[in-house]
Amino acid sequence: MRPREPVDGELQYWPLFNAANPEEHFGNMRFKICKGGVVTLKITLDLSEVPCRELEFARCSHHKLDGIIALSPDFRHQFRARAKAVDGEYTKLVIKIRDKKHIPNNFSFLWMYVDPETGMHFVFGDPHVVVDPHPIEL
Repeated sequence: MRPREPVDGELQYWPLFNAANPEEHFGNMRFKICKGGVVTLKITLDLSEVPCRELEFARCSHHKLDGIIALSPDFRHQFRARAKAVDGEYTKLVIKIRDKKHIPNNFSFLWMYVDPETGMHFVFGDPHVVVDPHPIEL
């Protein structure tokens, strides 16, 4: 994931780039998991376009959703996201998505980052994200 500085204050979505093919990028994560499969995404925070900023994936040990804010019910039952330290900074995020057939695959989330020096949080995501108004059951 490569953050960019905003231009004229416009909203933006930081794209996910394929490390094996930098020309290939994903604006939104839309994929389908079938037959109870598991997908592991390894996301690295690339700060090359914002060299003056220090950003890390925000950590939240309680729900095992580092770097992510869930906006839909049942999200945390299938998603696990753990920030990993690289050279003392949490710039790697490993997301495991385990498909459970009895839970509909309709999830929404936002990314969450923190500036470790100031403690300021940055939240952003797909501009088409939908907040599900149903409460999350514990």
